[in-house]
Amino acid sequence: MKISRFQKTVLALGLSALATTVSLPPAFAGSGKVTLIQTGDIHGHLVPRPNLRSDAIDSKMEGGVARMYTVIKQMRNDATKCAYVSGKKVCTDYSLLLNTGDTLQGSGEALFSRGQAMIDVLNNFGFVAHAPGNWDFLYGPARFEETFKGTATTPPLANWNAMASNLYYTNQFDDAAVCGVTATDPATGTVRPRKRVLPTYMIKQVGNVKVGILGMTTARAIAAVGTSVTRNYMFTDGKTEVPCFVDRLRNVEGVDVVVMISELEMSRDIQVAETLAPAPDVILNSDMHERTTAPIVAVNPDGHKTLIVEEGQDGTVIGKLELAVKNGVITSWEFKQRVITQDIKEDKAIAAAVKKARAPFLAGTFVPGQTVTVGGNTTMLMRPVDEIIAYTQVGLHRSNFVDEDMPGVVEGTSHDLIADAMAAIGQAGSSSIRGFRYGTHVSPGGGITMEDIYHYIPIAAKLGRTDKACGADLKFAIENSIGGTFHPDPGQWTGGWMFGYSGLAYDVDGCDGFMGATPVNPSPLTFADRYRPWPTNRGSNIKVNGVAIDELDIYDNRTTINGVANPTYQKCLSGDGSNTPHDGYTVTGYWYADDPTTINNCNPCRGRVVQVVKTDGSIVQVAGPGASGALPDSLDVMDITEAMVKYLQVNLGGMVTANNLPIHRLTVKRLPTINPYSFPQIQPLKGASTATCPAL
Repeated sequence: MKISRFQKTVLALGLSALATTVSLPPAFAGSGKVTLIQTGDIHGHLVPRPNLRSDAIDSKMEGGVARMYTVIKQMRNDATKCAYVSGKKVCTDYSLLLNTGDTLQGSGEALFSRGQAMIDVLNNFGFVAHAPGNWDFLYGPARFEETFKGTATTPPLANWNAMASNLYYTNQFDDAAVCGVTATDPATGTVRPRKRVLPTYMIKQVGNVKVGILGMTTARAIAAVGTSVTRNYMFTDGKTEVPCFVDRLRNVEGVDVVVMISELEMSRDIQVAETLAPAPDVILNSDMHERTTAPIVAVNPDGHKTLIVEEGQDGTVIGKLELAVKNGVITSWEFKQRVITQDIKEDKAIAAAVKKARAPFLAGTFVPGQTVTVGGNTTMLMRPVDEIIAYTQVGLHRSNFVDEDMPGVVEGTSHDLIADAMAAIGQAGSSSIRGFRYGTHVSPGGGITMEDIYHYIPIAAKLGRTDKACGADLKFAIENSIGGTFHPDPGQWTGGWMFGYSGLAYDVDGCDGFMGATPVNPSPLTFADRYRPWPTNRGSNIKVNGVAIDELDIYDNRTTINGVANPTYQKCLSGDGSNTPHDGYTVTGYWYADDPTTINNCNPCRGRVVQVVKTDGSIVQVAGPGASGALPDSLDVMDITEAMVKYLQVNLGGMVTANNLPIHRLTVKRLPTINPYSFPQIQPLKGASTATCPAL
C-alpha cells in the first residue's frame, strides 16, 4: 500500500507539551481534564468528496457529515467518565463540541435553501458554540439574524449558540457593552459603545474546570460580493476585544481556561497570540483551510503560550485537543486529528437527515423553480445537483501545498477551468476569478456534476465584463493580488489566495517588496505620475494571449482637457511617451446587481463601461458612460454556474482534457516557502519576509 508523506501524522499524531498560563487566585482555580472537539469550515458539504492532494490517505473519499458524527460520538464517549455515587452510576461528558467558520455556504443545497439544508442536519450535532464564518453572512443580515440570533420570541434557526465579540451594528448603540469599540451617536452627539449583533462569550463547567469560550467572526466580511450582504454591520480585527475579554474571563468570571473560537484567519490569530496580552490559552481557528497536524504554540512576550489549531475544510477532518488542568493552569495537552475516511460507518440518524435535506435537489425528488437572491442577483437551480454535466480526464482542485508543483495559493486546475469558461462565454480575451479557498475535488476519469460546479461557485455570481482594461490596470491588479496574499502583516491581506486567470500569464515572485524593513505596496498609476516605474515587480513578463502588455498603458478618464472635449476619453494611452490611444482589453469577472458599477469588486473599474452577458449571449451595458441606468432582469443574466455548463457541454464537447485545459499559466519564481511550522502550509502563515523567503 502506498503511504503518503503525511499519512502517519494526519491519522494519529499525539503530541504533548507544557503550556504555562497566568495563575488564577486559588479560590477560582480548578483541576481536571477537558476535551475540545473541533469541526470547522464544513462549507455546505453534506456528503463525502475526493482528496487529490498529496496528504490523501488510502481512501477514495473523505468527509460526509454522517461519518463526522460517528467520530464525534466516539470522541464524546472517550471523554465520558463514569463513577458510582451512592450506589448509582453517574457519567460525565468532559468534552465540548465547537464549530468554527463557514458552514452555511458552499453547495447547491446550502445556496438554494439559504443554509437551511445544513441547519436541519447539524442541529442534531449538539454544538456547544459556533463562530460564524465570513460566508455565513452570504444571505444577508435578515437571514443571518434569523439563523443565529432569533428574536425576543423566536429562537434562532441554528441551535449552535453563535458568538461574535467583534461584530457590531453601525447604527445602534449599547451603553452596557464592554470590551468593544465606540462611536459618536449622531442623535446625542456623545461617544457611546456600539451594539453587538451576537453574544460575546459563554462559560461552561466541565467537571471541576471552568472554561470560558470567546467567539470571534471574520474581520473582513465578504469582499467578493460587496457590502449589501452585511449592510449595517461592522467588523473589527479583534485587537481591542481579545485582550479585554480574556482579562475579564480570567479575573472577573474566574475561569480556568480561555478558549477562543475564531474565523479571524489563523495568521491574524497567531499575530494576536504573539503580540497582545493577555492572550487566550487555546484558539480553535477556521478560514484558511489549513490542516494543522500539530498545534502552533504561539509565545507571547509575557511568556504565555497559546495553542492554535485548524481542521482543513469540507468536514474532512475533526480535531481533538485534550487538556490537563491543575489549579487553573494547563499542565499538558494532547492533540489528534481524525481524517474522515470512507471506512468510517455513517451514523444512521444523520444519514437519514442528510437524505431528507438533499431530496429537493436530487433526481427523482427534484423540486423545479428553486431560486435564491444574493447581492441583488436572483438565480434559479436549473437541474438536479447530481446530474452529470461533463467528464474530465484531469483532476480538478486548487489545494496543493505551497512547496509543491502548482501551489494552491497561486493556481489550481479548477479555477483555470472556471476562468476559461468565463472568458469563452463572456466573449472576452481574458478573465479573472478571485482566489476563493473553498471548492471541491473532482477525480480524473470521473463525471463533473452540477453539485461540483456549485461547490466551486455557490454565491449566485453573474457574468460581467469590461472592455476598458488597460495594461497598467492589469499590472496593478496582479501586484495587488500577490501582495494581498503574501504580505507579512495579515491585516493587509485581501482575502483568499491569488486571482485565477484565463488568457493571462506571468511570472510570480511572492517575496518582491517584502524583503526590506518596510513592506512595499504599489498604488495605481495616475496622470499625476504618468511614467513612474512600478515600485514592485511581483508579477513580471505579463502577457495577454501571448502578447506582452504595456505596464504604463493608462486609462484616460478625462472627459475634457483645458475645457475642450477629450478625443481620447475612455481609451487606453500607450506608455511609450506617445500616448497613442487604443481600445482596452476585454476582461470578464463576477458581477452583482447591488454593486453594478464594477466586476470582481474592482475599485479602478468604477466609472468605466461595465457590461453583463445575458443568457441568450447578448451583451448589455449596465454601468459607465452611456449606460441607461436600468438593469436587466436578473434571471436573464448569465449565472456563472450556467456559463460553466455551456462551456463544458458546447465548447469542450463534454470532456475536459489536458489539451483543452492548459495549466501552469503562472510561473513561480519565488514564494515564501521557508516554513516555521511542522505541518505543510497552503498559504504561508507568516507571509513573505527575509525569514520565510529563499534567495532568488
